[in-house]
Amino acid sequence: MRKVLSFSAFLIIGLLLSQYLPLLAGEGYATVKIVSNILLYICLSFIMINVGREFEVDKTRWRSYAGDYFIAMATAAMPWFLIAIYYVFVLLPPEFWNSWEAWKENLLLSRFAAPTSAGILFTMLAAIGLKSSWIYKKIQVLAIFDDLDTILLMIPLQIMMIGLRWQLIVVVFIVFLLLSLGWKQLGRYNWRQDWKAIMGYSVLPKPFTILASSSMAKRGVFTSRCCCRLLCWV
Repeated sequence: MRKVLSFSAFLIIGLLLSQYLPLLAGEGYATVKIVSNILLYICLSFIMINVGREFEVDKTRWRSYAGDYFIAMATAAMPWFLIAIYYVFVLLPPEFWNSWEAWKENLLLSRFAAPTSAGILFTMLAAIGLKSSWIYKKIQVLAIFDDLDTILLMIPLQIMMIGLRWQLIVVVFIVFLLLSLGWKQLGRYNWRQDWKAIMGYSVLPKPFTILASSSMAKRGVFTSRCCCRLLCWV
């Protein structure tokens, strides 16, 4: 129970800090944002590596995984569409309801704002000692497929926003290449798995995304952000 309360407290503290940090940082917020983004992606990588490390795929059961993927896609898409509708019809004036530009912006924004509870749910189940239960393993599968679905749904969204830029095509190729390698090479490498090693693995992708961001910045800031967001997720 102490872990559950701790995780809940961290979520609330993070929510409060995200609202008040710009005011507290003042003119130095730009530097704080850069540092917080770096720490954000490192922590996200650390969490996702640990989630994937405990995930065992039986490649002979791919039909079952296909069904799980569509369930995860539905649970991720429903909050997304509902929040997009809320943003457009509640927060925007009526004159923007038929604006395709407004819908594009809010579809992308709502993709990040939509809640996905599967990851939090299986973390809480592990905290209360249900890690060996059937429901924990099922929710873990759904959480991973939910993240995969987020990556794949971001691709058409980014194309709608910025068009078929060559940078985005390169990133899409890298995304599918990494997914293919992950499927084929799953469980073949016996690397260290203590928390220090995992933290090191979490830091490794960040320099590549920073380099990609700086190299693409000349072609447009928004293009750079869209492409690097996909890379960081993978």
